[in-house]
Amino acid sequence: MNKTKKIEELSLVDRLVGLLRDAIINGEIEPGAHIGIKNISDAYGVSMIPVREALARLLASRLVRVENNRGYFVADRPTPDKFRQFIEARELFECSVIGMGFDNATPSDIKKLRGLNEKMGKVAASQRKDRMVKWSALNVEFHQVLVGLARNSYLSNQYADLSFGNMHFQLVRSLPKEFTSLEQLVGEHDQMIEALEAGDRDRFFAVLSAHIRNIMIEE
Repeated sequence: MNKTKKIEELSLVDRLVGLLRDAIINGEIEPGAHIGIKNISDAYGVSMIPVREALARLLASRLVRVENNRGYFVADRPTPDKFRQFIEARELFECSVIGMGFDNATPSDIKKLRGLNEKMGKVAASQRKDRMVKWSALNVEFHQVLVGLARNSYLSNQYADLSFGNMHFQLVRSLPKEFTSLEQLVGEHDQMIEALEAGDRDRFFAVLSAHIRNIMIEE
């Protein structure tokens, strides 16, 4: 296989991961449903190989699960207790890692954060059907930039590997559609950006902690 074909196949797997992820989050494929590899390959007009690879990657996101001799299934939504544990772990991780890199923020970082938040504001104000999915994807990117301030690739990879990024998508499946105001979350992002630019640690981390905890699921 030549290098160009490998790149094309990798790109196809990436697209399938996004398509399947969005279908699960939007409820097009319901929790507990069996995911037929042949059905997916037929639906998207691709071979079963990239479908298998995409599903294997989605295992790390906890959006799907696999059973021996039965195949892949859409995972159940996280329980309030499981989600509480995620919120606690996420708060500890983000506050610690961003604390390491707080003083590293450059004008370029601030510009990137503002650009992402402006996009989130536009999505929040829209009526598009995939509003929550698009907003969550931008939110993941926003927080990845903050974690990246530590300039430590190991920690950035851990953030992804521990599924903190992917758990943002679980949030959409776990809560009512209007679980909180997206405009409020965008406003909190603005406050964090302002505090980061001003070098105000106390304000930044007070807003960040409240921002993370205001999406707790009630028992």
